[in-house]
Amino acid sequence: MAMQMTSPSTDQNGPRKSDRWIPWYFVGGFAVMLVANISLITFSMTSWNGLVTKHAFEEGNNYNAAISGAARQEELGWRSKLSVDGVIDQNGTITVLFRDKDSNPITGAKMSIVMSRADRDDLDTTIAMAEIAPGEYRASAAFPVYGRWQLRTIANAMGDDYQTVEYVVVNP
Repeated sequence: MAMQMTSPSTDQNGPRKSDRWIPWYFVGGFAVMLVANISLITFSMTSWNGLVTKHAFEEGNNYNAAISGAARQEELGWRSKLSVDGVIDQNGTITVLFRDKDSNPITGAKMSIVMSRADRDDLDTTIAMAEIAPGEYRASAAFPVYGRWQLRTIANAMGDDYQTVEYVVVNP
C-alpha cells in the first residue's frame, strides 16, 4: 500500500495579495515620521528662542555688583508705590510715589519705567517719568495689548540707584 504524501506548499499558490503591501506600510510609517520631524524642526527654528539677554556672559560677570547694589538698596530703605490709572483705549497714566525710609519724598530723581511682557519682546518700551510734585513722578503710557505687564521702576537719586519690579494687569 503506497501512501501519497501531500506537501503543505501545494495548497498555496504564492504569497497572498495583501502581503505585497507590507513593505509600503514601513515606507508610509517612515514618511509620517519624517513629516512630523520636519514640522517640529521648522516650528522650533521660527518660534521664540527663549533668549532673555544677548549678553548673558557679561551680565553673569556683573552678578556680584548686582548683589551689592541690592544690599545697598535695602540699606537705604527707599520705597516706591506704582499705580496705573485711567486706561482708556490702551492709554493710561503711570504714577510712582518715591519715598525714603522715613517716608519723606525723594525729589530730583531721574526716573524711568521699563514696560515689558513675558510673551513678546517687540513691545518693550522705556518711559521717562517727570516729577509733578515732591516725590511724585508721572508719565503717560501706551499699552499696545491688554494683559499682564511687567513694569520695572529705575531711579537714580542722590548718587544712588534704585529699582523694583511690579506686575500690573491692563484690562479693556
